[in-house]
Amino acid sequence: MTKTISAAANPALANNLIKDALAEKPVQKETEVITPLDTVVTLPCGYLTPEGDVITEAEVKELTGKDEEAISRATTTGKALLTTLNRGVVRIGNKKATEELLDQLLTGDRDFLLLAILRVTFGKTVSSSAFCNTCNEFKDATIDLDKDIKIKVMTDPIQERVFTIQGKSQEITAQLPNGKAQKELINNSDKTTSELNSILLENTVMKIGNSPVVSKLQVQSLGILDRRKLVDEINNRIAGPKFEDLKVNCPDCESEVQVPINLGNLFRI
Repeated sequence: MTKTISAAANPALANNLIKDALAEKPVQKETEVITPLDTVVTLPCGYLTPEGDVITEAEVKELTGKDEEAISRATTTGKALLTTLNRGVVRIGNKKATEELLDQLLTGDRDFLLLAILRVTFGKTVSSSAFCNTCNEFKDATIDLDKDIKIKVMTDPIQERVFTIQGKSQEITAQLPNGKAQKELINNSDKTTSELNSILLENTVMKIGNSPVVSKLQVQSLGILDRRKLVDEINNRIAGPKFEDLKVNCPDCESEVQVPINLGNLFRI
């Protein structure tokens, strides 16, 4: 049986009930708030302007289906990453990120920007696969881009670009590789390691003794020991992301499994 209240019979009670009903706040369902990842990043090396200033701010964007189509047309992993970089970077400082400008960035900054593009496109964590020798099969692994990949930052972004080593008979001055050197290496990925080292050194060695380097013949004429010392020194000095294999425990057998980390694997190219 429903009990009704007559407003005419008890106007004070009716008014109070109406006030209470109006005062009740509607129940709202909790909604998940998705915060977009920051597209503005700080470069670990920085763009060195012709005026001698170092610009470390850059902006990247999320890759779209149109970008994916362009990347899928690349014939090698290296070329796919070049396409990703050119399409995913918006600006360096207040300058539009043209291919010419990106070519002037050190390789550490270019790799860092690719990692930033990966992050804003797929999120902070990405999945990969690793082979467990005990289980004799591939297992899924999760990589935290913020925690599992260390970033080396230059402390002096001007002075650290150029270095000098003592060769067997003379000093050799070199600079860290930029995008131009990286592109030439990628476009010659079918060459031998020794040939690739010659390409790298041609693009980085500035002076042998008192002689400026103007041709590949000069770095080809260096002794093998000096060449290897230069290549090792370049690799040790490069700033940016450090792609080292991640060690995790297999979820099934608890054996230690190594997860290979590189940009090609992370982008699944």
